[in-house]
Amino acid sequence: MKNIVLFIDNLGSGGAQRQVANVACLLKQSGYSVRVLVYQDIPFYKPILDNCNIPVVLVKNNGKLSRILNVRKYLNHSETDVVIAFLETPGFIACLSKIGHKKWKLVTTERSAKESTFLSRRNRFFNLFERFAAAKVGNSNNAMNLWRKYYPQYSDKYSVIYNYIAIPEEYLVDRCCYLEDGRLKITVAASYQELKNPLRVIEAVNLLSKEQKEKLQINWYGRAEVTTGDTRIYDMAQEKVKEYGLQQCIHLNGETSEIYKAMAESDAVGLFSTVEGLPNTICEAMTIGRPVLMSKVSDYDVLVTDNGVLCDPMSVESIRDALVKMLHASPGELLEMGQASKKKANLLFSSQAITEQWVEIVEK
Repeated sequence: MKNIVLFIDNLGSGGAQRQVANVACLLKQSGYSVRVLVYQDIPFYKPILDNCNIPVVLVKNNGKLSRILNVRKYLNHSETDVVIAFLETPGFIACLSKIGHKKWKLVTTERSAKESTFLSRRNRFFNLFERFAAAKVGNSNNAMNLWRKYYPQYSDKYSVIYNYIAIPEEYLVDRCCYLEDGRLKITVAASYQELKNPLRVIEAVNLLSKEQKEKLQINWYGRAEVTTGDTRIYDMAQEKVKEYGLQQCIHLNGETSEIYKAMAESDAVGLFSTVEGLPNTICEAMTIGRPVLMSKVSDYDVLVTDNGVLCDPMSVESIRDALVKMLHASPGELLEMGQASKKKANLLFSSQAITEQWVEIVEK
């Protein structure tokens, strides 16, 4: 039985952290010994791991250097056969830890798809150390195509595994009634940072007619503090909502552990990001069986066809037009889109298919 360590910065409310918890549980259910290693004590998703009896190891550190040294010490002095590192900094630390040690296999991942990261000095330095990884797993074709473009020398290491979406059964009941109170309820699950695009969404809603605004309710849930002390985008969004008098149709909420309940009670789920790897919130909405409104990022052409509406995230007018299309959809049309979402999700995100792909990476 192989001992697997999934390594990430913390277990906060981000999409990568959610995937660490989900993949850890899949691998544990496949018979592996699994641990999750973190260096920041933010336990938002720890209950998922607790339910699967997966231990979480917190590496104590008092700065960047001690973090690197202590992680390296842990990985090279513990019973570890495979390390799967999520996100850039943990991936870099894992690559450094691998130097001079051949007893464990390293798998790094790509969770984003920002071309700018491949051009930054910091990332170009980090990526030099990818030579120490045995495999590189992306969660979208779009992301891995960027790696092939900038680092063709690692091409034999690349593979794509879509995110596993674990939704409690209680939220998988098909919704038979849409627009129950005459309003289109759209749930958005995204932190309040610039790339998630809340300001353009507010501008787009402001372009709607009075009658359209009265038929729309957007419930946005996410972390206001992007980095410690930085709530700038959230504050600006709140100010714009008040300035335009949109308090009745846009509600800016904090992060919630009941986001699946919110999605299940909505008529559609939206994501308006300018950049994404594979958007968890869209995958979850599809699994629950909801119509989706998505910007043209990531593998949008695979995710959204007859099950929703697409928009250009850089164009306020395009976002407005997408909202109008959703507002014009009848309850029957929304029902058909929701059913199409669920059918597509069953093909793309099944636990069996994704487990088999991860096991193949681990055993290769």
